[in-house]
Amino acid sequence: MKVAAVQLRVDAPRTEIIDRAAEQIRVAAKQGAQMVLLPELYSAPFVQPEPDLGFFEHAESADGPSALMPQQLSQELGIVIVGSIFEKGTVPGTYFNTAQTFVGGELRSTYRKSHLPFSNGFPEKFYFRPGSEPPEIVSTEGATFGTIICYERHFPELGRLVALAGGQIMCVPVASASAPMREVFQLELRAQAVFNGMFVVCANRIGTEGVKDYFGLSAIYDPNGSIVAQAQDHGNDEVVVAEIDIAEVERTRERRPFLRDRRPELYSTICKQN
Repeated sequence: MKVAAVQLRVDAPRTEIIDRAAEQIRVAAKQGAQMVLLPELYSAPFVQPEPDLGFFEHAESADGPSALMPQQLSQELGIVIVGSIFEKGTVPGTYFNTAQTFVGGELRSTYRKSHLPFSNGFPEKFYFRPGSEPPEIVSTEGATFGTIICYERHFPELGRLVALAGGQIMCVPVASASAPMREVFQLELRAQAVFNGMFVVCANRIGTEGVKDYFGLSAIYDPNGSIVAQAQDHGNDEVVVAEIDIAEVERTRERRPFLRDRRPELYSTICKQN
């Protein structure tokens, strides 16, 4: 099957960004992509280092315009689209960083970011309530998908949950701009692919927003941690499409049976609350 990651500049009003994102999804679909991933909070500016009450103006309901576009295109094009929105909760004053997976226009998964930073210029705990559910798996005729969000790539436990639940592809929408983390960013995604024996698809923003310079590097990694395809660093919207062999997941897990050889009975202490 073919999968795609959309890399976006977020430097315009929401309606324009949604239209540009839709254009890139159509480009991916024309190239045969059966799954398309959008960046984290793809249609809204991302948080700046200093907390700002005005940022809440960018929140929208779970069925707002940033969700409606991928849902409609998923139905029209008959593909899987993983979008990401700044969700305004139904309880007043609650907000979430939310990923939605649409299959043929049907909302099949809602995952709210459960690990939130308040460090390195990303005070997300100020804005979002953490989700309380683990990543769930979405099954289609072509593959099984699970999603974690940006900062959560630092936590191997979440990627492992996706793999143990049967995930063959892990989607990672991100908003990553920290220059010191640029190399670590790729290292972590490659590692997640290797120790879980699965494909990893990552979609990042690109360009300058406030004091942050988003470095892109949207890419598709295979179960060996190799880069199958990666966006160019030219500062513009771009879609990265790659053909992947889902059967490679099973072959890799047979060749390197890390999931089989786990010893969970030895790991109980890492799950204890201090």
